[in-house]
Amino acid sequence: MSVVWKILSWVRRKIFSTIFLKFGIVGASGVVVNYVISYACYIAGLSDIPSLAIGVEAAIISNFIWNDLWTFKHRRTLKLHFRLLYFHASRLLGFFATLASHYLFAYLLGIMVEISYILAIGVGTLTNFFTSDLFVWPERGLEARKAGS
Repeated sequence: MSVVWKILSWVRRKIFSTIFLKFGIVGASGVVVNYVISYACYIAGLSDIPSLAIGVEAAIISNFIWNDLWTFKHRRTLKLHFRLLYFHASRLLGFFATLASHYLFAYLLGIMVEISYILAIGVGTLTNFFTSDLFVWPERGLEARKAGS
């Protein structure tokens, strides 16, 4: 049972951190980037689906840049191209976690769709944060680098 408490303690420490707050601010800015770019493409004459796809990718790139320069700037242990590749993969995982959790909440547990959306977005956000924290900008190796300095 102590392993469960250690994991819960780790999760609580991560969620109630400055890094998580910064991650949330960057994510909120990504919503704005997504909307502005998608709408600009739409009013420029592209149909809605390609417009949205361009907006999503613009938001992913924007979020990567700001997370790399601000949120996790002290944890850039991987090469840039790996961080960008892992970031894209983690967003895909977050997307699937959002869809799967919405299905679970709305269709298997019978939670109202409007509430399920909010819960599913929360699951996707946590998936994005923890994959970023663990794989895109991992803490491992930081101690070794500091000791060698």
